[in-house]
Amino acid sequence: MQDVVKKWGKHVLAIVVFLVLTIVYFSPAILDGKRIQNADMTNVYGMGSSQMEEYAQTAQPGEFSEWSDAMFGGMPYVTHYGHAAPNLPGYEVLEKPLKGIDYVHGGMVFVGLVCFYLLMCVMGVNWLLAIAGAIAFAFASYNIILVLAGHVTKAYVIAYMPVVLAGMVLLFKRNYMWGGILFLLGVALSVGNSHLQITYYLVLLCVFIYLGYLTWQIKQKAYKELGKVTAILIACVLLAVLPNARNMYVHWDLGQSSTRGATELTTAGASGEKISSGLDKDYAFQWSYGKSELLTLLIPHAYGGGSGGTLDSSSEFYKSLKAAGYQVKNEMQAPTYWGDKPFTQGPVYFGAGVCFLFVLGMFVIRNKMKWWLFAGGFFLVLLALGRNLDWFNDIMFHYLPMYNKFRTVEMALVIPGLVAPIIAFWGLKEIVNEQVDLSLLKKGLIGSVALTGGLCLLIWLFPSLLLSFQSNYDAQYQEQPWYAALLMDRSSLASSDAFRSFLFILLTAGLVFFFLKAKNKKRASLILCIGVTLFTLADLWTVDRRYLNDKNYVKEKPADIYKASVADKEILKDPTISYRVVNLNNPFQETTTSYFHHSIGGYHAAKLRRYQELIDHRLSQELSTVIQAFQKATSLEDIQKVFSQTPSLNMLNTKYVIYHPEQAPVENPFIYGNAWFVPEVRIVENADAEMEALHTIHPLQTAVVDKRFTEELNGFQAQPDSMASITLDNYRPNRLTYTTKAVTEQIAVFSEVFYQPGWKVTIDGQPASHFRADWILRAMRVPAGEHQLVFEFRPEGYIVAANISAYSSFLILLLFIAVIGYSVWKVFRPSTQQENKEE
Repeated sequence: MQDVVKKWGKHVLAIVVFLVLTIVYFSPAILDGKRIQNADMTNVYGMGSSQMEEYAQTAQPGEFSEWSDAMFGGMPYVTHYGHAAPNLPGYEVLEKPLKGIDYVHGGMVFVGLVCFYLLMCVMGVNWLLAIAGAIAFAFASYNIILVLAGHVTKAYVIAYMPVVLAGMVLLFKRNYMWGGILFLLGVALSVGNSHLQITYYLVLLCVFIYLGYLTWQIKQKAYKELGKVTAILIACVLLAVLPNARNMYVHWDLGQSSTRGATELTTAGASGEKISSGLDKDYAFQWSYGKSELLTLLIPHAYGGGSGGTLDSSSEFYKSLKAAGYQVKNEMQAPTYWGDKPFTQGPVYFGAGVCFLFVLGMFVIRNKMKWWLFAGGFFLVLLALGRNLDWFNDIMFHYLPMYNKFRTVEMALVIPGLVAPIIAFWGLKEIVNEQVDLSLLKKGLIGSVALTGGLCLLIWLFPSLLLSFQSNYDAQYQEQPWYAALLMDRSSLASSDAFRSFLFILLTAGLVFFFLKAKNKKRASLILCIGVTLFTLADLWTVDRRYLNDKNYVKEKPADIYKASVADKEILKDPTISYRVVNLNNPFQETTTSYFHHSIGGYHAAKLRRYQELIDHRLSQELSTVIQAFQKATSLEDIQKVFSQTPSLNMLNTKYVIYHPEQAPVENPFIYGNAWFVPEVRIVENADAEMEALHTIHPLQTAVVDKRFTEELNGFQAQPDSMASITLDNYRPNRLTYTTKAVTEQIAVFSEVFYQPGWKVTIDGQPASHFRADWILRAMRVPAGEHQLVFEFRPEGYIVAANISAYSSFLILLLFIAVIGYSVWKVFRPSTQQENKEE
């Protein structure tokens, strides 16, 4: 028992250290109950969850909904209530202790600390160095900036990456049981935390690592071992994917119809550029890291830090403003960032000491796997450059599978951010364990200081030699009297941080040199480990606090931000079952409206592509017309007349327009209602013709239908019925009930977004079919007589996937418990047998 306590006590102490660091850094959130104010988390709360909460309270047993009408006329898989499968315990319960410290703030960093520490221990790094490595990984600036931005899922997927590699390392070491279970859990947690772009980048790194292992095993002719490990890896990936079948189905299904899927419109330009089957290339590459901007990995303020940086009274910018007669404060916001991106919250900074140790590691590590790690990291650096390395990334964008489904390619730097501390502390482990040839260590130490320290020294003394400090986005500032002063401050920021990085490199190198010269290696090793830990923490902590500090916290909760305005309160008085609202103030980038109402706008990175194209080709123009009417009108009647010219808004049942939140909304008298019968159907050849027809038809009179739905209209003969009616009787997000009355068969058009597979319709309880009309809406044939129509959102694929997820997640939990149980039994079995012998 004493051996067990001695063995595990240091790991418990490490966890305590991580807890303390997390609590101290995020103390306003963890201890004071505050939260970080950021737009993304606020927007997430406003995406319709408040409306879903109301429906959840009145849901029938077993009822679930994956459809929300809160945004963009209706979308699947944004918010939900209920469960499509049994709510069984799964491997996710293993996350709760880690995330429990503070899910949306410190939890991500704590998970990253624990997971990287696990990887270091698996690699044989002593526990003190493992703590330093964990700090280097988890407190890297990008991770802290993600917390600031509210990118919760992304941060957790990054934090779990080391678990996947830990599993691979153990498998390569022939520890099949723990290697398999860790790899299984790592992949499951990565996919399960729902940021496929980060998981995709991790897969690319794992491919490089596996190729390194494959090459090594083939050289050793260890084909049996290679086959065994490969089979375990494949089996674990397949099993890890199963609990995430629901999430993956959602991403796949939505990906077919969202802006991440291909358009049906003809978009080939005169340039002849290949058309992406996913995102638009310019959009995907908008946030590309600059080539020389990679200096920020070593020097945080090489490119000015974040957009809207702060300059104090000692800055040239401050002095210039004051001299020009501006009213100035002791601290002034200024456009200090001058890189290639439209804006940024801060740089990707690995730590100066970590960069030095990474280069040193490349010198001293003898295992050839370092080159495969380096190759994987370097490949992801190339991807992160995006449009700044267009010849390479254009090929990747069009031919690397799935790559064109993702945007913000600078995100690929998370992989170099994982590789750098791995190699850095792997190399330090080799040095501490005295497994490095003395001459190689001296050579590596000099070379590492020369490369990293020399670059810092050059930027410190001659910043303008390598950097211009001017941006393509500076055009708006160049005529300002303070622009020259701003350039001087940008140069000063780079120079001072270069000197700062130079000092941390010298301090870290000094510790390695001290160890090299020390006679008492055990004592020197302890000093080296503690010193590197403290220097790494001091370096990263102080940079992180530039971007996330106590000033970023507020007591207000996300729900408190959404306070009903005068316009909202007036609209909410309307007892009508269902209608939509548009906010003229940036309607497609806000969620205030969707918090309270069914909105035709909203905010989402992957809205339905057809809806986005409706915005581009119809809604934006109509809203501009409405705004112009507000500007010119002298009476309410003048404003309301304009809605006769907005057929797309009308067919979406846009009943209210908010033009000022503190004034009463304007009601649209020309809306078409929840559904209507049309006397004419026009069949068109393709998407281009369908969109073109929207410019000319009156949707109350004519429905435009793509020819792919021709079979739905076979045998239909239009017979107008002036007395025919269709009314919406009951509304829930997942179920709409209508009553129809007509003497003859009719074509009904509904002001609801068409989405298949998913929506099913019945007539008097019998299955029926429906089709798409007017680009985005649902339509169907309705027989003569009085009938009840019921639309219900029950995607069969989703339900199957949800059940697979529930049961396979439970299975993984059982496997983990079995592995733990077996390991504990093995630990205590010898002592039990010995006691039996003594008796």
